[in-house]
Amino acid sequence: MKALFLADLYQLWINFKFYGLFLIVAMGITAFSSGDNNLGTFFPMYAVFMCSMMGMSLLQLDEGSRWNICAQTLPCTRRDQVTGKYAITMASFAATWIPFVLLYAVLAVLGRMTWQMMAVQSVLLLIMGLLAPAVSLPTLFRWGSAKGRVIYIAMVILMAAGVGGALAGLASLDHLPELSMPLLAVLAVAVPVVLFIGSWALSVRWYEKREL
Repeated sequence: MKALFLADLYQLWINFKFYGLFLIVAMGITAFSSGDNNLGTFFPMYAVFMCSMMGMSLLQLDEGSRWNICAQTLPCTRRDQVTGKYAITMASFAATWIPFVLLYAVLAVLGRMTWQMMAVQSVLLLIMGLLAPAVSLPTLFRWGSAKGRVIYIAMVILMAAGVGGALAGLASLDHLPELSMPLLAVLAVAVPVVLFIGSWALSVRWYEKREL
């Protein structure tokens, strides 16, 4: 599986290295617009969403080059192949999420945003980064990239709606009872993590039964 992960990492570098520049631009816009909830929330969410979908993009490249069929001759199971895609998805997500969390921490230290707002936006990025691939990847492993693109478009629409809802929720954040915040934070982190793990298990089951 290590070899599969390294191969995917190489593919990311060859085909998607421009995302590094996009990440820098998105962080710059976020840093200079931290007082504007619209820009300060949209660009981090969009960047995390795009990078967390790298696993899906790699899977589409595999099918386009017929690599997914050639991989069946390798000494690795379909479970390993699915795990490799989820691992590269987590790596791509972490490489985007962690820099934004650190940026939020710096802004909080400088007094340009509250620590509460930092925690809320970090959790929102976590939810966005885990839920999008958790929904999309099983459909690709089950039905292939053609139908998976429909799911991708649906996720973009849901992301836009989610950003709008998040902005509306941030506006009314002060009205939430203080005692509910720890519970909400735990649920907000635990639910997407559990769903991501369940998504991996579902992908393994579906891919093992799929005829290529």
